[in-house]
Amino acid sequence: MVLSFNNDQGVLTTPKVDLDNLRAISLFKDSFAKKNLNTTLSSLLEPEVAASWQRCKGMKVDPYMEELTYMRRSMELNALLRDKRKFIDLTKMYFSALLPLLNLPTTLTIFDENGTLLDLTDQPRLLRLNPHSGSIWREETVGTSSTSLCLEYGKTVLLAGSRHYCKALEHQLATSSPVCDAQGNQLGVITTINHINDAALDDETLHRILLWTNTLRYTVESQLELSKRSHSAGSGNILYPSRFEEDHILDCSFAGIKGESPQLHTAVRTAARFARTDNGILIIGESGTGKEMFAQAIHQASGRSGSFVAINCAALPSNLIASELFGYVGGAFTGAENKGRAGKIELAHEGTLFLDEIGDMPLEIQPNFLRVLEDKKVMRLGSNKDVHVDFRLVAATNCDLFKLVQEKKFRADLYYRLEILQLALPPLRERGQDIVLMANYFLEDSCRKAGHPPFMLSREAEAFIFNYTWPGNIRQLKNAMVYAANICEGPVIKMQDLPASLSRNLEVPKANAPADKFPQMTSIHETEEEMIRKALTITGNNVRVAANLVGLSKTTVYRKIKEYNIQLL
Repeated sequence: MVLSFNNDQGVLTTPKVDLDNLRAISLFKDSFAKKNLNTTLSSLLEPEVAASWQRCKGMKVDPYMEELTYMRRSMELNALLRDKRKFIDLTKMYFSALLPLLNLPTTLTIFDENGTLLDLTDQPRLLRLNPHSGSIWREETVGTSSTSLCLEYGKTVLLAGSRHYCKALEHQLATSSPVCDAQGNQLGVITTINHINDAALDDETLHRILLWTNTLRYTVESQLELSKRSHSAGSGNILYPSRFEEDHILDCSFAGIKGESPQLHTAVRTAARFARTDNGILIIGESGTGKEMFAQAIHQASGRSGSFVAINCAALPSNLIASELFGYVGGAFTGAENKGRAGKIELAHEGTLFLDEIGDMPLEIQPNFLRVLEDKKVMRLGSNKDVHVDFRLVAATNCDLFKLVQEKKFRADLYYRLEILQLALPPLRERGQDIVLMANYFLEDSCRKAGHPPFMLSREAEAFIFNYTWPGNIRQLKNAMVYAANICEGPVIKMQDLPASLSRNLEVPKANAPADKFPQMTSIHETEEEMIRKALTITGNNVRVAANLVGLSKTTVYRKIKEYNIQLL
């Protein structure tokens, strides 16, 4: 396996699906079942799968079975279904809601904590062995499966093809994830099934399936907990925001986030919906895209009574992060305060803990932090006493965490715990007219603070700002406008008033340089065409507005559209 349970990672996953490898495993299985072979002799199987096969053979499980024969009694099953009704209904509802995001034919099976099949949705017709409610799906009844391994280890399991002990399941790629309550008690198992041919595409597809199934699991866990709290408060209703409530959240909590682009509106509305759950959120975006501002808005919209507590994992030395996060008691280490100090986690009790640059969290601290997330308890450095904590985690990163997992620089179990709900923020260069809108907003704000009338951008400066790539995003734009407002001597911001750093990447060759030393440059016509195409795309082919953006007359833009053969759809 890529990740083994033996190293305390939270996921057991099949390596890249190789159909030749799976055929070889299937042939070995035939020999293993008929002869006195030991699976430890096979290099084809991972240790956990090999051990399970060995147990199956010892229990005389038939790998060639065609139908399940072990069932719960009718009276026992009916009582179980009544007890698990909310778990079943929530899982089926969110499975249907999230399935378009996966965009693969997928079967859902729902089990209790003992491996009893409670319900299923099998539109793609991927199931075999004639399973139905009451079927017992354990290692001793069906052999090695993702569900049996999930029950065995209490971890998320992705199992491919012929690694299943039963031959009838060799067409499946099955992903099982345990569903637990807030105290860590297992309530059941969600298993999603895809056809092995659909999953044999690439590592990205396997990762997407694994992430999607975990998202389903954590969403169900969160809603079960909300339902439990609501019930204890006198109502059995599940808490869902109405459209009116959602619009109110947008108006109040996210008012400080400026912009009119569709990309930003999508991010804001998604964040508002996420804010109403207790799930952790991972905000992904380039440096300067406003990740902390979104995190603060999510906290305000969540209704949590505690504080918003932020820590930048990249800003502190590795030897200080542990004491900052977990706190310490007096005398815990040299230089510690006599009275000790509460860590950021304790300070975020009943509030939100924001971990910026989570990818820079030291590897040695990650297991302890994961334990806090799982147990809702924190222990200060130098103490042996746990403190109960209830906080909402919002993490942010500008790097590829999955790549760090592959490079063994970030723990897989923490990664999958963090990436329950993912919020992607668009870079400024993709937000179109928001660039100019925000430039004017920052300019007006700077002028107000400086105590003079607002300046305005010249057409040349506005066109430059609109077409600049802004690698530093909103932060860079704001700094540029603050600079321009303080250096400009008149009411109009001109090109010479913008920071010189914006043009540092424009290298101009010396006049006497040989011709072959000149860099490859884009022609004026190509630049003009690109500007017009971009302006038309952003404005929805509104020629008048596009003309204003690029600083040309409407008539000229129509002439250029014809000249460059631009299609207005």
